[in-house]
Amino acid sequence: MSLSSQFSKGELRSIIIAWVVLSFALSIGAIEGLFSGSGNVDVIISAFVAVFTAFVLHEMGHKFVAIRRGYVAHFQVWLWGIALTLITAIAFQGQFIFGAPGAVYIAPAAAAAGYYGYGYATERVRNPQKDEMVISAAGPGINLAFAIFFLLILSLFPITGLARSIALDGLGLNVGLGSFNMIPFPPIDGYKIFRSNILVGLAIALPLWGLFLVFFLGI
Repeated sequence: MSLSSQFSKGELRSIIIAWVVLSFALSIGAIEGLFSGSGNVDVIISAFVAVFTAFVLHEMGHKFVAIRRGYVAHFQVWLWGIALTLITAIAFQGQFIFGAPGAVYIAPAAAAAGYYGYGYATERVRNPQKDEMVISAAGPGINLAFAIFFLLILSLFPITGLARSIALDGLGLNVGLGSFNMIPFPPIDGYKIFRSNILVGLAIALPLWGLFLVFFLGI
C-alpha cells in the first residue's frame, strides 16, 4: 500500500496550502524585509520547518492513527481559518496569529467495505471512546516528542546560524501548540484525552506545560 493511497483527492494540496499560509504568517516580518533588503532567509526557512513539525505532523499523527484504528480521516482547510490567519498576521506583524488554517476530520469507516476510498482496509470500531483518546493524543504527543528533540539539540550541541534558528523555532512552536492543545476544554485534544484517561493526559500535558512556563513565561 503506497503512502499516496492514504490521501483523498486534493488532500495533499490542502495540507500544503495550510503549511504555506501558517509559515508565511509566522515569518511575515522577514518576508517583508526581503523587499527592503533587511530580511533574514533563515527566519523564513526555520518557520517552514517549525510549522511542518508542529502543525503538519501533528495533524498527520491524528490522521494515520485514526486510519490505523479503522476510521476515515482526511485533512481539510478552513477558508475562514486561512483568512483569519493571514489577517491577524498582517495586522499584528506576526506578533499575534490566529493559527487555524485547517484540521483532520475523522469519521467511522464503512465496516462492511473491504476498502473505503483511500485504499486502506477498514475494521469495525470496538471502543470509540478509547479510539478518540488515542487519536487525540497522537497530535500533542508528536509535539512533545519534537519539543524534547529540539531541546536536546540545543542543550547538547553548540549549533549556530540556521540550525539554531530551526531548533529554537521548532521548540517554541511545538511547545506552544502542544500546550494549547492539551488544555482540557472542548473541543480540543486535551478535553478528549483527559475525559478518557487522566494519567495519559497528565503524561503529555505536564511536560508541555512545564516547558511553556520556562520558555514563554520565564518561570
